Amino acid sequence: MASKPTSIGPFPRGMDNRRPDFKLALSKDEGGGHLLRDAVNVDVTPSGSVKSRAGYTLAEAGLDCHSAWAPVDGAYALYCDSGDLFRLDVDADGTTARNQVASGYGRVTPVAFTKVNEAVYFTDGIRVGSYHPAPGPTPRWLDAVPRMVGDVQFSVMPAGSSIAHHGGRLLVAVGNALIYSEPFTPNLRDESRGFEIFPGPITCVAAVEAGVFVMADQTYFLPGGLPAPSLRSVLPYGALAGSVGYRSDGSAHWMSARGVVSVSSEGALSNLQERHIAMQATGGSATLYREADGMHAIVAALSTPSSAAAGVGSYAQARIVRKDKP
Repeated sequence: MASKPTSIGPFPRGMDNRRPDFKLALSKDEGGGHLLRDAVNVDVTPSGSVKSRAGYTLAEAGLDCHSAWAPVDGAYALYCDSGDLFRLDVDADGTTARNQVASGYGRVTPVAFTKVNEAVYFTDGIRVGSYHPAPGPTPRWLDAVPRMVGDVQFSVMPAGSSIAHHGGRLLVAVGNALIYSEPFTPNLRDESRGFEIFPGPITCVAAVEAGVFVMADQTYFLPGGLPAPSLRSVLPYGALAGSVGYRSDGSAHWMSARGVVSVSSEGALSNLQERHIAMQATGGSATLYREADGMHAIVAALSTPSSAAAGVGSYAQARIVRKDKP
């Protein structure tokens, strides 16, 4: 006679691959319900139920699309396609339209963007540029030229792999160095002192009101920004290149080597996944903050090639019955 099926759920804490498969039930002290051993193409609702994620359709064709970025208000998006930069606009009915804004960027390397007042500064590590969707005081990055002010040599801010804007300064990561501009002059720097050196190559830079987070061999925090009055390690691991994103309340997030990390505008840091999910992620990544059906989620997509070994295993129970006769 078949055994009676056992009902499982809800799943208030989502996925957990740190517990053994046979210990996924939550006690009353933990709120009851169960944990998910794995979750593929599903969303866990605030009530703990599981629903399939919606599919997708092609919105705009391209040949080699990458490096998508949008301002926090989502008014438009910028992305690279086959070495050109395009602006993408979406109408209320979902219709998309794109217009070229720059040429010759991102042919061999990703493009990094940051909002500088009313403009957007961008670089692919080889060239620099800026996009100005509306008139304003921010100078064009390409228009910068070296100049002497008194006895100080001001040089053009270099191309880099990651950029951010904080306290009126542009920040550009070049290898192990974080180069910062003069205040309110985002395209020029003081060669003699406008830099901070880190122990390893910088993969990401995230700027919030409280200061600047720099991800290299570890994750470092520079309270108050640059020049840095102090520097301290806040996580013993770094982040995947290109993974920093921002939210409307001034907070930020990125994909670290051990899962998604979130930081408030005041600098309070938290790894949202490490307690329940074991992983070692490498390569590049992109993140976005998603609000749908009453759910709020940070979504991270990894580049190819990449690794996100999550240590998901299985548990099986068997009974051996010996026959009396062969």
